[in-house]
Amino acid sequence: MIRQNAILTIMSLVFLLVSFSTDPPNGRTGAPGESTCVSCHTPQNQAIKGSISIEGFPATITPDQTYELTVVNRDSIGTAVRGGFQMTILGPTNTKAGELSSPSSSSVIQTSSGRQYFEHHPALTYPDSNVVKWKVQWKASNLPTSGLITCYVAGNICNGNFQSSGDKTLIARVMGSVMLAANSDITSNKPIVYPNPGSSEIFVNFKNQEKPDGIIYFYTSTGSEVGKTTMDQGKIEVPAMSSGMYWMKLQSGSETYFEKWIKI
Repeated sequence: MIRQNAILTIMSLVFLLVSFSTDPPNGRTGAPGESTCVSCHTPQNQAIKGSISIEGFPATITPDQTYELTVVNRDSIGTAVRGGFQMTILGPTNTKAGELSSPSSSSVIQTSSGRQYFEHHPALTYPDSNVVKWKVQWKASNLPTSGLITCYVAGNICNGNFQSSGDKTLIARVMGSVMLAANSDITSNKPIVYPNPGSSEIFVNFKNQEKPDGIIYFYTSTGSEVGKTTMDQGKIEVPAMSSGMYWMKLQSGSETYFEKWIKI
């Protein structure tokens, strides 16, 4: 009976490891609140050398712009067999930033606990170059977010023995700042939004344009649109929204502005 249990335990571990090579568990990117692949792949093999990196992530991010990102897993000395990874992109409050789409072959996008994960599906065998790559499209949020956007990635360089030992886990991250998407000189024509904080009504004045007309969009701090209304001679009737901080996108004629506003 003891021997049977031991065999079943080994078979279960092998099944899990093979499953993880195809579909790794979410939350292993090294992002805030997450572990990395080393939580399963231990003890580590320090003799394995390599790197994990993200190419194409912009240092200056334009709202609503789409970027092609490439995860590169490199076995530097050619002693490993397979490589894998998992990646997520978070804003300054450690929530999902933007939208991932169109994963390349042998990769997939999954959502868990409000975060998106781009990951191997399955892990790939290293070619003669000892480098494996995966590509994905990332569309930045269509409003400016204060602070940095950070892309986190963790990857494994594996010896291919289908066991949890003898592999090497690596992590990397890249950061970019969101560029304000206003198309006017906000220093010379900055809108004045009041009351701020406010509740059901908002008023807007410009230094060179009193009582403007236009369209107003409301976004959460993570970039989700939650309301849209009109601005009639500088007056805005606030749509039904919960209390909190919002970004307002003000479109008046050919001009676009962004302002923070707090609903009480």
